[in-house]
Amino acid sequence: MQKVISNSAALCVALAMHQGVHAQGLAGISGERTGITAVAKHVFDDPTLPGKEFRVLHTTYAPGGQNPKHYHPSHVIFYVLEGSGVWQEEGKEAVILKPGDSLHVRPGMVHAHRNASNTERLVFLEYVIVDKVQRSTVPMR
Repeated sequence: MQKVISNSAALCVALAMHQGVHAQGLAGISGERTGITAVAKHVFDDPTLPGKEFRVLHTTYAPGGQNPKHYHPSHVIFYVLEGSGVWQEEGKEAVILKPGDSLHVRPGMVHAHRNASNTERLVFLEYVIVDKVQRSTVPMR
């Protein structure tokens, strides 16, 4: 079992290095969000959670699109539909997400992500439960 885990870890590291991702891969991203389009597919209330709103977003990152360091004041779940993306939580190694992968982001978790490709788009769904008047993304300045 340990050999399988070691081989998998080595493969992930090799893939990350091939994609130009390393421990500082996203830590150094600066500037503004670029190449991101988010379309609300569903926004609805639930009477059992007063003041909260459920959002389902269909998000596309153009080739080279990025979202520098930020956090969400609520839980967010990403589900990748198309392309590949690089996700990095502050202080941790970068992770590559591909179609069928999902990721749970806890409130306040500082992170950054970008499209891993300069030629293909990255498309994912975002599921968010947030206070009605609350922003779902807070940039780090």
